Amino acid sequence: MNTLDALQKRKSIRGYLDKTVEKEKLNLILKYGNKAPNAGPFQMSVITNKEILKTINDTVMDIMKSSDNDFMKMRSSIPGCQPLYGAPMLIVLSAPKEGFGAANTANAVTNICIAATELGLGSCFVIAPLMVLDGTNELSKKIGIPEGFTPMCGMLLGYASENQIPGKPYVEDYSNINYVN
Repeated sequence: MNTLDALQKRKSIRGYLDKTVEKEKLNLILKYGNKAPNAGPFQMSVITNKEILKTINDTVMDIMKSSDNDFMKMRSSIPGCQPLYGAPMLIVLSAPKEGFGAANTANAVTNICIAATELGLGSCFVIAPLMVLDGTNELSKKIGIPEGFTPMCGMLLGYASENQIPGKPYVEDYSNINYVN
């Protein structure tokens, strides 16, 4: 598969098999996450501990169910929906708030999902875990977020299940592009 094929095939996976991602594949994915353009430090915390994943998932689900936000309530009411979609792995990307941390982690997470697609893995960009990870609480410390860093985004990784929670359908729409000549 070439890069353009991977970009075309990439999609958000919202249902995973209970299957471990091979260390060789994970190492390649992290390598290419680190090769992303950046203008400063960022951290990738790879979480495979089932207890920690369950804690994050269940706490986020409780927040979603009791939220005043219509979107969160709607998503939490979809039968079978879970915030982490049963993924065996969550990579939390964190960086200092000041500077270019958001851009650095966005670039890295993009490389991660393209590399995952190339390697036959499913991925899904997530921000829901940020509801329980603030960079300073015990759970943030437990997953190794460095002092002074703030979680910016996350990426779920694993093998796609046939059972997918519906997401927004992809529509080719180029109305957000303008040209200045």
